[in-house]
Amino acid sequence: MRLDRKILNSAVASRALSHLLARYVLAVRRTARVTIVPPDALDVARAEAPAIFTLWHGLIMMSTRAVPLDLPIVPMVARNAAAGVFADAAGTQGIRAIRASGSQKAGSQHRKGGVAGFRQALRELAAGNSVLMTADVPKVGQVSGKGIIQLARLSGRPIIPVAYVSRYGLRFNNWDRMVVDLPFSPATVRHGAPIRVPSDADDETVEKLRCFLTEELDRITQDAYQRSGIAEKFKPGPFRQDPATDG
Repeated sequence: MRLDRKILNSAVASRALSHLLARYVLAVRRTARVTIVPPDALDVARAEAPAIFTLWHGLIMMSTRAVPLDLPIVPMVARNAAAGVFADAAGTQGIRAIRASGSQKAGSQHRKGGVAGFRQALRELAAGNSVLMTADVPKVGQVSGKGIIQLARLSGRPIIPVAYVSRYGLRFNNWDRMVVDLPFSPATVRHGAPIRVPSDADDETVEKLRCFLTEELDRITQDAYQRSGIAEKFKPGPFRQDPATDG
């Protein structure tokens, strides 16, 4: 789904879209019949807080429902106009957002404000606030970047992989396999075990943990799809791209 840049860059239109999106997400949240797996996942998350919650980019719409609602959590949102609508929608619910963009290409993170966002995420974690962010970055879908591993290494806080999957939703074949969840849908919230990154992790260890996070997110997301009765919908392999490219 693409929204016209002129519409997104219009302050009035952007605010209107943000309010509509916030109301829609609230409607989905209120009408969803959610199963949490494992049953104590939210209690574990609370005990681990502040933590770095992460999921695949395509499942971002209901991401705040995948984490404990009573925890102070700051989502990381891209700097582009479309993501700004999501950030403003979160703002209408009293949720602050970190505005930052990432890329698999060397040097691009700094240009897009990734360094500033990374530093703010460190400050939020140090202040006791959890961070919610996607593991994959445009346009390399369902491949974890290294930034989240480095964030865990420097902050000393665990990474908790999560997934929110609705049985009924609109699913698109774009780079991140975006999902628009529909109201009145059974849904599964799936958590993986906390992943800890040693403070002295070298490049080899960081790369191993990046690969492990990719595999773990695949595993829990596939499980959430299966539990939601739509196992054939999540097929990560064909949509992956080489992290060295930005196709």
